[in-house]
Amino acid sequence: MELRLFPKHTGIWEGTYIRIDAQGNMTDRWKSRLTIRLFDRNKYHQVNQYFWDDGYSECHDFGVCQFNEEGLLVFDTPRIKGYAWETRDSVCLVWTYLNRPGSKLFEMIDLIGDGTHRIRNWRWSEGDEFQGITMIEERRVATQEEIDPKFWEELPKLRTTGPSRSDH
Repeated sequence: MELRLFPKHTGIWEGTYIRIDAQGNMTDRWKSRLTIRLFDRNKYHQVNQYFWDDGYSECHDFGVCQFNEEGLLVFDTPRIKGYAWETRDSVCLVWTYLNRPGSKLFEMIDLIGDGTHRIRNWRWSEGDEFQGITMIEERRVATQEEIDPKFWEELPKLRTTGPSRSDH
């Protein structure tokens, strides 16, 4: 298995999420900080931190997920279940929120410019109804090698437990 795109998405990414409903109305907006690492050839670890203007914040640790022999990254966490893969130019994901039976999200991630700027979109569905999109723009602020090792040690204290504002 030779990963071409996933290694380009490691490091720390900071950006903004904008949620838009099916009628085109903005329903939420928050800042983000994603910390992503690859190790042992087939292990992937991602942590998403979210920050709202009202002071509320969340930290979602997706744990260590593995790529299978075909290069498919499988997520099976207490929060989401799904998978991700590389296409020619994009990383694609399909997942469901476990607390929202019938939900299905489709994500596409692309690097633009010099590779330190990325754009993402989530298309939300529930059953056979389109629920809206989430648009995400991020800039890499650190490479994987620049992630402070203390982040991983202190992560258990940061994790959000209970209901999440970001998956509604």
